[in-house]
Amino acid sequence: MKQFRFASVVAVSALVLGLQAASAETLYSARKGDTLTNVAKRHQLSVDTLLKANPAQNAVSQLAEGLILVIPDGEERSAREEAAAPKATAIRIEGATQVAAAGDDEFVLDRSGDYRRRPSLNSRRGMLLNGVTRSAHRFMGTPYVFGGTSEGGIDCSGFTMRVFMMNGIRLPRTADVQYSVGSPVGKGKEEAGDLVFFETYCPGPSHVGIYLGGGNFIHASSSRGVTVSNLGDSYYRGRYLGAKRVF
Repeated sequence: MKQFRFASVVAVSALVLGLQAASAETLYSARKGDTLTNVAKRHQLSVDTLLKANPAQNAVSQLAEGLILVIPDGEERSAREEAAAPKATAIRIEGATQVAAAGDDEFVLDRSGDYRRRPSLNSRRGMLLNGVTRSAHRFMGTPYVFGGTSEGGIDCSGFTMRVFMMNGIRLPRTADVQYSVGSPVGKGKEEAGDLVFFETYCPGPSHVGIYLGGGNFIHASSSRGVTVSNLGDSYYRGRYLGAKRVF
């Protein structure tokens, strides 16, 4: 087995040395010390382009560690990436899947024998997370309407239900019932895409949002419509019940 695994690594290494990048990343998790400027530069984008893809993000100098940013794909950027093939720096075996790491990117050898860029965040959740993040941002600024489920007006659980439904995941209609699905996530262990719950106008879970990373979550606020808030905000900090992971 060890000899087979070693041979596989050598073979994959040889193939990846000539590998061309096929497409751009779709999501980026902010690291300690990141700013919009250096993230934009790292992905060969302008700050304005990055802000347009992330309407919930303010033009702050420092980004919260773990904050999820959408990195827009573009023909011009893809062409630049294809012109410069990344060099593999590490190979590892994940079960039956061979993965070649090239800088911050990874390429997966699929069943057809071709390499494809691994879903962003080096996670199998990456593709679905990208869809949920994009769908949630589409509702930014939508006014709050109790019982609403459309872009004309929406409430907190209607928002989470619609966003997840747009990505093939069915959630119950109300926050208290949504709290009964998924796997519990310990406080401080939240990941982007998790549902976060709060006790607000009545006992038990009565408000819900979607965690974005870095303490931020997007939700339908009764006073501001669909907006981004932080778990550390004075109003939400004492009302936070926890998170659930649905995918």
